[in-house]
Amino acid sequence: MRASFRLFTRENLFAAAFIAILVTLLWLVFSVLEPFWMDFMWALIFALTLYPLFTRLKNLLRGRGTLAALILTLLILISLALPGSFLLMNLGQEAKDAYRALSKISFSEKGLVLAQKLRNSGLQPYLERWGIQPEQTEALVWNGIASGLKDVPRIIGERVSAIFKNLAIFVIHLLFVMVALFFFLRDGSRYAHFIVGLLPLERPYQERAVSAFSNTVTAVVRSMFVTAFAQGILAGAGFAAVGLPVPILLGLLTAVNSFIPFLGATSVWLPASIWLIIQEEFLKGIGLGLYGFFIISMIDNFIKPMIIGESTKLPVFILFFTILGGLKVYGVLGIFLGPIILSMGMAFLTIYREIYLSAPAPKTENDLPPSESLTAGP
Repeated sequence: MRASFRLFTRENLFAAAFIAILVTLLWLVFSVLEPFWMDFMWALIFALTLYPLFTRLKNLLRGRGTLAALILTLLILISLALPGSFLLMNLGQEAKDAYRALSKISFSEKGLVLAQKLRNSGLQPYLERWGIQPEQTEALVWNGIASGLKDVPRIIGERVSAIFKNLAIFVIHLLFVMVALFFFLRDGSRYAHFIVGLLPLERPYQERAVSAFSNTVTAVVRSMFVTAFAQGILAGAGFAAVGLPVPILLGLLTAVNSFIPFLGATSVWLPASIWLIIQEEFLKGIGLGLYGFFIISMIDNFIKPMIIGESTKLPVFILFFTILGGLKVYGVLGIFLGPIILSMGMAFLTIYREIYLSAPAPKTENDLPPSESLTAGP
């Protein structure tokens, strides 16, 4: 009875009350900032990527961090706003023209012509080897392609309308990201020291946790650019091989669109493949479709895990599923959050093993893997 009574000492009651108040306040802070967590995460990703450039610019400006952060933030905003404004200026008119042109097409007649052409083309003997007879070929195209193409004008109209409806929301969140980016660049090292100082770990382990986080973010960014370059080259070569006009421009568009999750390079090679089929270039259209699916798009699933795994020393096959799972759970941001969660989890498991399982702990920074110091990023 005495032992249980000792639990209710003044110190214990004070500690319990303090922890309860602290947890409540943290929950309230989280609730207030919850609508902006995605904005903060994107700003943090930009800040970690740009921090080396910010440091150089700050040195050139003789330590004026506010000016350096403002210049970089404005440059990022302009680099995003100018292409976006140009795209929007042309998107409305192009969408109207495309809708009018597609509305005038009789997709039923076009489907019948395509079916007859395909039935009499050189592909039919190969289709017959798979048990597809000429009548089945015609019915397949008629019921499949023709009926699908009839929905194209409606789908385009709905998508364009949705884009403009969400444009204002996107612009507002972009401004939030830019504001957060400015403060993360200017005061990032101070924020990092405060947060890392809360970790109940010795200095070497704190640096290891920070290194795992920052290295993963930079590795993901690097993998995205390498993937975009590779997909642009492969797509341009494919477009040139099938004789499409301006293959270099289409390859560049593929590289840019590769940054868009879920759609990515498919948003370029798939319409090009469909266009070739509509133009009765069946072999080229089907060939480009197969090439786009198995080569252009699939390479994304190999390059990113390999580059991230090489930089973070994490298993490539686990990273592959982590990226897919991150996309499913967190959306676009999951490309970053998936590998970050895995990297941080592995880092803390390693720290746990070294501290609690009697493995030797690192004594100096020379014992740690190559990393940035705590002042090298926010």
